[in-house]
Amino acid sequence: MITSTIEIAAPPAKVRDILLNFSAYPAWHTEWLKEIQVKDSNKTPQTLSSGDKIEVNIENFKFVAEVKENSENLFSWQGPPVFTIAGLHKFHMEPANNGASTVFTQTEDLKGILSFIMSSSLLGKKMAAHFDIFHRDLKARAERA
Repeated sequence: MITSTIEIAAPPAKVRDILLNFSAYPAWHTEWLKEIQVKDSNKTPQTLSSGDKIEVNIENFKFVAEVKENSENLFSWQGPPVFTIAGLHKFHMEPANNGASTVFTQTEDLKGILSFIMSSSLLGKKMAAHFDIFHRDLKARAERA
């Protein structure tokens, strides 16, 4: 599993609002997670539920993922297998400092025959570095917004 955590000086509800405002990503993050689009035009990011589909663009690699959870403290999706590796991606938002700040954790739980190549000592280092950049940008956005 690849994991990255940061503390953000903003309450979890605010961090979640920024995270789920997919269309605003280009205003604050352009390096890794390029875009997320809701596939069902009758849904919004806030109303997505388990089983709904989203199109994700990570470094110009587009794929359709299935939402697994969209709750107050967790937004997650299951990506399709790519070269026998499938990832369960999670964004955790936990309150800290009596709710004044957020411990934001991003994880990717990889499964499949070749998933070992994504360990933290191999290609997973690059993914963890991308998580860190996303966190830096999210933190900056949440703390100034």
